[in-house]
Amino acid sequence: MKKITLSILVLTTLLIFACEEKINTPPATTTSTTSTTSSTGTTGSTFSINAKYNGVNKVFTNLTVYRDEFTANRYLLIVANNTDKENPKIEFNFKEPTIGWSDNLSYALNSETYSSYVKYTNESGKVYSTINTNTSQDPLRIQFTKFQYVKDGIYSANISGVLAIDTDTTTIMVTSGKLYLKSDN
Repeated sequence: MKKITLSILVLTTLLIFACEEKINTPPATTTSTTSTTSSTGTTGSTFSINAKYNGVNKVFTNLTVYRDEFTANRYLLIVANNTDKENPKIEFNFKEPTIGWSDNLSYALNSETYSSYVKYTNESGKVYSTINTNTSQDPLRIQFTKFQYVKDGIYSANISGVLAIDTDTTTIMVTSGKLYLKSDN
């Protein structure tokens, strides 16, 4: 009985050390320009979202791009944050328009746009959104130049306009925005 207990203890210890070594081993990076930066945070990719937020350039490369193919309300969900998955982050939720998905698709998002929205969370945790952007303010415009709503589809767009916070009149002006993504599913 002592041998069995000792064997189990030794195997458990070996498994713990083996798991710790795998956890601490950094993931392999890729230098291919066709690889995707997905929810796993693979580096070395050309896929990203970047823009100036009140003049400060931010680049997001830790991306999740999810296509909903299973409900009647088909949508494209994009979540982007920094490599340690903390703030700042940005989330896009695009509902399929009545004309369907296509290249050159355009969204102008503000408080009147209920089915699609964009939320940006700054470093301190304040959330700015198109849901809070008044109709008198410049809506956030997303002009897709490529929109491939298929597995491994490519999306590219230009982004500019205003995001507002719901607690006061503070806004963020988004300029020079570019989005270049690949679907995770």
